[in-house]
Amino acid sequence: MFRDGLIQNGALVQAEQPWSDAQLASLYDVFAFDGDLPLYLELARTQGRRVLEVACGSGRVLVPLVRAGCDVVGIDVSPHMLALARAKLETQSIASGGAQFVRADMRDFRLERADFDLAISAVKSLAYLTERDDQLRCLRTIAAHLRRGGVLAIDFLHPRPEWVGAATGSMQHDLLQRVPERGFTLSRVESVVSTDLARQVRVIRSAYEVIDDRGAVVTKRFVEWPYRWTYRFEAEHLLERAGFAIQGVYGGYQREPFTSSSPAMVFLATRL
Repeated sequence: MFRDGLIQNGALVQAEQPWSDAQLASLYDVFAFDGDLPLYLELARTQGRRVLEVACGSGRVLVPLVRAGCDVVGIDVSPHMLALARAKLETQSIASGGAQFVRADMRDFRLERADFDLAISAVKSLAYLTERDDQLRCLRTIAAHLRRGGVLAIDFLHPRPEWVGAATGSMQHDLLQRVPERGFTLSRVESVVSTDLARQVRVIRSAYEVIDDRGAVVTKRFVEWPYRWTYRFEAEHLLERAGFAIQGVYGGYQREPFTSSSPAMVFLATRL
Protein backbone atom coordinates (compact mmCIF):
# COMPACT_ATOMS: atom_id res chain seq x y z
CA MET A 1 0.00 0.00 0.00
CA PHE A 2 1.34 3.47 -0.89
CA ARG A 3 0.65 6.27 1.57
CA ASP A 4 2.37 9.56 2.49
CA GLY A 5 5.41 8.84 0.34
CA LEU A 6 5.79 5.35 1.78
CA ILE A 7 5.20 1.85 0.52
CA GLN A 8 3.61 -0.08 3.38
CA ASN A 9 2.89 -3.79 3.32
CA GLY A 10 1.86 -4.90 6.79
CA ALA A 11 4.91 -4.61 9.04
CA LEU A 12 7.24 -3.56 6.20
CA VAL A 13 7.83 0.08 5.31
CA GLN A 14 9.86 1.08 2.26
CA ALA A 15 10.78 4.75 2.07
CA GLU A 16 13.38 7.24 0.87
CA GLN A 17 14.06 7.86 4.56
CA PRO A 18 12.57 5.95 7.51
CA TRP A 19 11.32 8.93 9.50
CA SER A 20 8.39 9.48 7.14
CA ASP A 21 6.72 6.77 9.23
CA ALA A 22 5.16 8.13 12.45
CA GLN A 23 5.82 5.01 14.49
CA LEU A 24 9.48 4.83 13.52
CA ALA A 25 9.95 8.54 14.14
CA SER A 26 8.67 8.07 17.69
CA LEU A 27 11.43 5.51 18.33
CA TYR A 28 14.26 7.66 16.94
CA ASP A 29 15.59 8.98 20.25
CA VAL A 30 15.58 5.68 22.11
CA PHE A 31 19.18 4.98 21.10
CA ALA A 32 20.73 8.13 22.48
CA PHE A 33 23.77 9.77 20.86
CA ASP A 34 25.41 13.03 21.86
CA GLY A 35 29.05 12.57 20.85
CA ASP A 36 28.86 15.33 18.23
CA LEU A 37 27.11 17.95 20.39
CA PRO A 38 30.27 19.54 21.89
CA LEU A 39 31.58 20.23 18.37
CA TYR A 40 28.38 21.95 17.23
CA LEU A 41 28.08 23.95 20.44
CA GLU A 42 31.70 25.08 20.12
CA LEU A 43 31.16 26.13 16.50
CA ALA A 44 28.06 28.10 17.45
CA ARG A 45 30.05 29.94 20.12
CA THR A 46 32.88 30.82 17.74
CA GLN A 47 31.02 31.38 14.44
CA GLY A 48 27.86 33.09 15.66
CA ARG A 49 24.50 32.29 17.21
CA ARG A 50 22.46 32.22 13.97
CA VAL A 51 22.30 28.49 13.14
CA LEU A 52 20.62 26.56 10.35
CA GLU A 53 20.19 22.83 10.91
CA VAL A 54 19.32 20.81 7.82
CA ALA A 55 17.49 17.52 8.52
CA CYS A 56 17.04 18.54 12.15
CA GLY A 57 14.85 15.53 12.93
CA SER A 58 13.49 15.35 16.45
CA GLY A 59 15.71 18.15 17.75
CA ARG A 60 18.58 16.07 19.12
CA VAL A 61 21.05 18.84 18.13
CA LEU A 62 18.63 21.75 17.81
CA VAL A 63 17.32 21.67 21.38
CA PRO A 64 20.77 21.92 23.05
CA LEU A 65 21.65 24.77 20.67
CA VAL A 66 18.50 26.68 21.63
CA ARG A 67 19.25 25.99 25.30
CA ALA A 68 22.69 27.53 24.75
CA GLY A 69 21.10 30.74 23.47
CA CYS A 70 21.32 30.19 19.73
CA ASP A 71 18.77 31.36 17.18
CA VAL A 72 18.11 28.13 15.27
CA VAL A 73 16.04 27.31 12.19
CA GLY A 74 15.45 23.59 11.76
CA ILE A 75 14.58 22.14 8.34
CA ASP A 76 13.11 18.66 7.99
CA VAL A 77 10.80 16.88 5.57
CA SER A 78 9.18 14.70 8.27
CA PRO A 79 6.22 16.29 10.08
CA HIS A 80 6.47 13.58 12.73
CA MET A 81 10.07 14.47 13.59
CA LEU A 82 9.31 18.19 13.70
CA ALA A 83 6.41 17.55 16.07
CA LEU A 84 8.76 15.64 18.37
CA ALA A 85 11.26 18.52 18.32
CA ARG A 86 8.57 21.05 19.23
CA ALA A 87 7.38 18.78 22.04
CA LYS A 88 10.91 18.56 23.47
CA LEU A 89 11.14 22.33 23.77
CA GLU A 90 7.80 22.40 25.56
CA THR A 91 8.58 19.43 27.83
CA GLN A 92 11.95 20.86 28.85
CA SER A 93 10.43 24.32 29.38
CA ILE A 94 12.84 25.90 26.91
CA ALA A 95 11.71 29.21 25.44
CA SER A 96 10.73 28.42 21.85
CA GLY A 97 11.54 31.95 20.68
CA GLY A 98 15.00 30.80 19.68
CA ALA A 99 13.69 28.08 17.40
CA GLN A 100 11.84 28.03 14.11
CA PHE A 101 10.78 24.81 12.39
CA VAL A 102 10.25 24.56 8.65
CA ARG A 103 8.90 21.47 6.93
CA ALA A 104 10.74 21.36 3.61
CA ASP A 105 12.87 19.25 1.32
CA MET A 106 16.55 19.84 2.05
CA ARG A 107 17.29 20.04 -1.66
CA ASP A 108 15.34 23.21 -2.35
CA PHE A 109 14.08 24.97 0.77
CA ARG A 110 13.79 28.76 0.60
CA LEU A 111 13.94 30.99 3.67
CA GLU A 112 13.51 34.76 3.83
CA ARG A 113 16.92 35.17 5.43
CA ALA A 114 20.43 34.37 4.21
CA ASP A 115 22.51 35.49 7.19
CA PHE A 116 23.24 32.26 9.02
CA ASP A 117 26.63 32.02 10.72
CA LEU A 118 26.63 28.23 10.91
CA ALA A 119 24.87 25.40 9.09
CA ILE A 120 24.82 21.84 10.41
CA SER A 121 24.06 18.58 8.61
CA ALA A 122 24.50 15.94 11.29
CA VAL A 123 24.49 12.13 11.46
CA LYS A 124 25.14 11.57 7.75
CA SER A 125 21.82 13.04 6.61
CA LEU A 126 23.07 13.86 3.09
CA ALA A 127 23.20 10.10 2.45
CA TYR A 128 19.40 10.06 2.15
CA LEU A 129 19.89 11.80 -1.21
CA THR A 130 20.94 9.03 -3.57
CA GLU A 131 21.71 11.10 -6.67
CA ARG A 132 24.76 13.33 -7.06
CA ASP A 133 22.69 16.19 -8.51
CA ASP A 134 20.37 16.11 -5.50
CA GLN A 135 23.32 16.25 -3.11
CA LEU A 136 24.75 19.20 -5.01
CA ARG A 137 21.37 20.98 -4.98
CA CYS A 138 21.20 20.55 -1.22
CA LEU A 139 24.69 21.92 -0.65
CA ARG A 140 24.06 24.89 -2.95
CA THR A 141 20.81 25.63 -1.13
CA ILE A 142 22.64 25.59 2.20
CA ALA A 143 25.35 27.90 0.80
CA ALA A 144 22.68 30.35 -0.40
CA HIS A 145 21.45 30.75 3.20
CA LEU A 146 24.85 31.30 4.82
CA ARG A 147 26.56 34.67 5.10
CA ARG A 148 29.95 34.98 3.43
CA GLY A 149 32.45 33.37 5.76
CA GLY A 150 29.72 31.29 7.37
CA VAL A 151 30.63 27.69 8.14
CA LEU A 152 29.01 24.37 7.22
CA ALA A 153 29.65 21.40 9.50
CA ILE A 154 28.67 18.21 7.70
CA ASP A 155 29.01 14.63 8.86
CA PHE A 156 29.55 11.89 6.25
CA LEU A 157 29.85 8.15 6.68
CA HIS A 158 33.45 7.03 6.18
CA PRO A 159 32.97 4.14 3.69
CA ARG A 160 35.72 1.81 4.83
CA PRO A 161 36.28 -1.32 2.71
CA GLU A 162 34.79 -3.71 5.28
CA TRP A 163 31.57 -1.67 5.34
CA VAL A 164 31.29 -1.37 1.56
CA GLY A 165 32.07 -5.07 1.10
CA ALA A 166 29.54 -6.39 3.61
CA ALA A 167 27.59 -9.32 2.15
CA THR A 168 23.87 -9.19 1.43
CA GLY A 169 22.01 -10.35 4.51
CA SER A 170 24.84 -9.53 6.89
CA MET A 171 24.00 -7.73 10.11
CA GLN A 172 25.48 -4.25 10.53
CA HIS A 173 24.21 -3.12 13.93
CA ASP A 174 22.54 -4.85 16.83
CA LEU A 175 21.23 -2.51 19.54
CA LEU A 176 19.13 -3.15 22.64
CA GLN A 177 17.90 -0.38 24.92
CA ARG A 178 15.67 -0.44 27.99
CA VAL A 179 13.33 2.57 28.12
CA PRO A 180 11.91 2.66 31.66
CA GLU A 181 9.99 5.90 31.22
CA ARG A 182 8.08 4.33 28.32
CA GLY A 183 7.78 0.88 29.83
CA PHE A 184 9.47 -1.15 27.10
CA THR A 185 12.74 -2.40 25.68
CA LEU A 186 13.61 -1.61 22.07
CA SER A 187 15.66 -3.89 19.85
CA ARG A 188 17.02 -2.81 16.48
CA VAL A 189 18.86 -4.99 14.01
CA GLU A 190 20.16 -3.53 10.73
CA SER A 191 21.09 -5.70 7.79
CA VAL A 192 22.20 -5.31 4.18
CA VAL A 193 19.47 -5.82 1.56
CA SER A 194 21.60 -4.90 -1.46
CA THR A 195 24.71 -2.95 -2.43
CA ASP A 196 25.16 -1.22 -5.78
CA LEU A 197 28.86 -0.43 -6.13
CA ALA A 198 28.33 1.44 -9.39
CA ARG A 199 25.84 3.89 -7.84
CA GLN A 200 27.37 3.84 -4.34
CA VAL A 201 23.94 3.00 -2.93
CA ARG A 202 23.10 0.46 -0.26
CA VAL A 203 19.59 -0.58 0.73
CA ILE A 204 19.41 -1.11 4.48
CA ARG A 205 16.71 -2.97 6.42
CA SER A 206 16.10 -2.15 10.06
CA ALA A 207 14.03 -4.50 12.19
CA TYR A 208 12.53 -2.81 15.25
CA GLU A 209 10.97 -4.81 18.07
CA VAL A 210 9.17 -3.20 21.01
CA ILE A 211 9.31 -5.67 23.92
CA ASP A 212 7.27 -5.35 27.11
CA ASP A 213 8.48 -6.16 30.63
CA ARG A 214 7.26 -9.76 30.33
CA GLY A 215 9.51 -10.29 27.33
CA ALA A 216 6.67 -10.32 24.81
CA VAL A 217 7.07 -8.56 21.46
CA VAL A 218 4.38 -5.87 21.38
CA THR A 219 5.23 -4.39 17.97
CA LYS A 220 7.56 -5.41 15.18
CA ARG A 221 8.36 -3.10 12.31
CA PHE A 222 10.65 -3.46 9.32
CA VAL A 223 11.84 -0.50 7.27
CA GLU A 224 13.97 -0.47 4.12
CA TRP A 225 15.59 2.62 2.65
CA PRO A 226 18.43 3.49 0.23
CA TYR A 227 21.60 5.10 1.53
CA ARG A 228 24.33 6.67 -0.61
CA TRP A 229 27.92 6.72 0.59
CA THR A 230 30.38 9.42 -0.45
CA TYR A 231 34.15 9.22 -0.59
CA ARG A 232 36.46 11.89 0.83
CA PHE A 233 37.57 13.61 -2.38
CA GLU A 234 34.13 13.25 -3.93
CA ALA A 235 32.77 15.14 -0.92
CA GLU A 236 35.43 17.82 -1.36
CA HIS A 237 34.48 18.28 -5.02
CA LEU A 238 30.78 18.53 -4.15
CA LEU A 239 31.43 21.13 -1.47
CA GLU A 240 33.71 23.19 -3.71
CA ARG A 241 31.20 23.11 -6.59
CA ALA A 242 28.53 24.31 -4.17
CA GLY A 243 30.55 27.39 -3.24
CA PHE A 244 32.54 26.28 -0.20
CA ALA A 245 36.25 26.24 0.67
CA ILE A 246 37.34 23.21 2.67
CA GLN A 247 38.48 24.28 6.13
CA GLY A 248 39.24 20.80 7.41
CA VAL A 249 38.29 17.13 7.31
CA TYR A 250 38.35 15.18 10.54
CA GLY A 251 38.05 11.58 11.63
CA GLY A 252 35.90 12.33 14.66
CA TYR A 253 33.98 14.97 16.57
CA GLN A 254 37.02 16.16 18.52
CA ARG A 255 38.77 17.10 15.26
CA GLU A 256 40.91 14.00 15.21
CA PRO A 257 43.06 13.56 12.08
CA PHE A 258 41.26 11.78 9.27
CA THR A 259 42.90 8.42 8.54
CA SER A 260 42.06 5.15 6.78
CA SER A 261 40.61 3.75 10.02
CA SER A 262 38.65 6.82 11.16
CA PRO A 263 35.12 6.01 12.35
CA ALA A 264 33.71 9.26 10.91
CA MET A 265 34.35 11.82 8.17
CA VAL A 266 33.46 15.32 9.35
CA PHE A 267 33.98 18.36 7.13
CA LEU A 268 34.11 22.00 8.09
CA ALA A 269 33.73 24.24 5.03
CA THR A 270 33.55 28.01 4.66
CA ARG A 271 31.04 29.69 2.36
CA LEU A 272 32.92 31.82 -0.19
